[in-house]
Amino acid sequence: MVLLLLALLSGTVLQALISARMELRAGDERQARFALQSAVLDSTWAALHVGMKAGTASSEYQVIEDHRPDGIDTRTTLQGLPREALPPPLSRPDVPLFGQFFSVLSRAQTGTRSSQVRALACRLPMGDIRVLAWVEHP
Repeated sequence: MVLLLLALLSGTVLQALISARMELRAGDERQARFALQSAVLDSTWAALHVGMKAGTASSEYQVIEDHRPDGIDTRTTLQGLPREALPPPLSRPDVPLFGQFFSVLSRAQTGTRSSQVRALACRLPMGDIRVLAWVEHP
């Protein structure tokens, strides 16, 4: 009877240890995904800040690479676009958008994980940036 009780108790303890380990692994996974998303968003906003500067020709593009101390590598491409290259709802001449258009593609990766953001933005004549589209790919 005592051996049966000890077996049941050790089974319960073993199941609690396994579930705790699974919860820790899931927490590590969430933390790694959050770090990737944070890195890709930071690089995208930095590229939008670069896009705020005047004088970027509509056909040239810039590549911004960053190697963070936590092991995450980011690569961001900022490219000027003519209005005709925008998606159909935005490229129509009756849509009141004026300024310089550009696209941003940011990728962050570490090991086997990666995350990316695509954005379309417009630098208004007064220098402000208006984000027209934003898509995150985890």
